[in-house]
Amino acid sequence: ESLNLIMLLIFIGIMGKSAQFPLHTWLPDAMEGPTPVSALLHSATMVAAGVFLMIRLHPLFMAAETTALIILSIATFTAVLSSTIAMVDNDIKKVLAYSSISQLGFMLMGLAAGSLFAGVFHLITHAVFKALLFLCSGIYIHAYETNDMTAIGRNGGRSLKITTLGLIVGGAALAGLPPLAGFWSKEEIFAQLGHHGFNTFMAGAFFAAFLT
Repeated sequence: ESLNLIMLLIFIGIMGKSAQFPLHTWLPDAMEGPTPVSALLHSATMVAAGVFLMIRLHPLFMAAETTALIILSIATFTAVLSSTIAMVDNDIKKVLAYSSISQLGFMLMGLAAGSLFAGVFHLITHAVFKALLFLCSGIYIHAYETNDMTAIGRNGGRSLKITTLGLIVGGAALAGLPPLAGFWSKEEIFAQLGHHGFNTFMAGAFFAAFLT
């Protein structure tokens, strides 16, 4: 029981750092910074620190079964919730921020379900394709001087061919389309979630991936 409590308290720290519900609101607000900073901090380093902490303490989290179940529930809910918010926001960087929260939920789901490999793999693939997406979004923001995706589209965002290609590739990897990296890492997470047959968490994960 004391191990469950200890790991739960550590997880609250992870929730804050990796922007899990209900401590997820700071991440979209932190998108005001310059795009290269967003690309570094919000894809690879800062938000990943919480997930990295769980990776380092993975055997302890696995020993605390009740806590692992709570983490799985929160991560699944976060992944679905932030995917729905990303669908209705118009700010290009905020959409990417909410999708980051969703993918962090996926990483924690993989880890809480018991697979260290799935969590680490998705952490690495996400860092690469999310950095690509942030850098592409920065080019649009500089070219059209707005963060509004509708305005960028109306002003001819597609005329930036290489950037648009980068955005499509990054978006496809984020959505988990084969043969891109996101497909392989998400597939590992689904495999781990469905280890004992189809369940609520797997349904939530599929729904979140569909929204992405």
